[in-house]
Amino acid sequence: MRNLLFAIVAGAAVFGILFATKLLALGEAVVPGVIVAAIAYFVLARRTFKRVESVFADASNHLQTMPPRIDAAIATMQQAYAFAPYQFGVRSQIDTQIGVMYYLQQEFNKALPYLEKSLKFGHWLGGAMLGVLYYKKKNHEQMKQTFDLVTRKAKKQGLVWNLYAYLLSQIGENERAQAVLAQGVKETKGDAKVAESLLAMQNGKKIKMKGYKEQWYQFHLERPPVQYAQAPGGARMDRSSFRGRW
Repeated sequence: MRNLLFAIVAGAAVFGILFATKLLALGEAVVPGVIVAAIAYFVLARRTFKRVESVFADASNHLQTMPPRIDAAIATMQQAYAFAPYQFGVRSQIDTQIGVMYYLQQEFNKALPYLEKSLKFGHWLGGAMLGVLYYKKKNHEQMKQTFDLVTRKAKKQGLVWNLYAYLLSQIGENERAQAVLAQGVKETKGDAKVAESLLAMQNGKKIKMKGYKEQWYQFHLERPPVQYAQAPGGARMDRSSFRGRW
């Protein structure tokens, strides 16, 4: 990426000047060169992410209207792709945001490619939604592979462990679901909801996800109560009420 390249060039220039002018020996000149490269990279990366955040802020303005202007928000976010060649992680961040927005509208076919591209480096929420999409498409192996990755990325997120176990129980893999919850209890240091789900499964009962409220209903695995289904701002991460289509 360009920011890294620019930083290396800056560090190499400092090293070259100090060594060529014999101000420092070869080994001594390396240290300030590395320091300059590190500082340059930090400054350049920060500047790039600030620009991306500015684009996202403009996009959020479209979501504050009634009704939210979803297409305009997504088009604005896509402008941030111009910064992707400069910094690692920018493209994944954009893909995650767009994929999540499409998912919340239940535009699942549109969401899928964005969430797939952002899986490794994007936000865990996008990865969890991708796993649910594979479940909806009955691609259970892909679902499990996706959640295995997401749980490694978001070990402290109790919702991820509960969601994974819930989906496993839905396809009849109760033993694996219990193993996931047991690991989740350990990784989250005793998250109450995860522990409650584990106890329920051990007693032959179903996992209850309604305690997560909007966080649960945003995955569109269960029809939300009226207060959520009729909530304004369909583009928000936890209040989507648009009709889905594949």
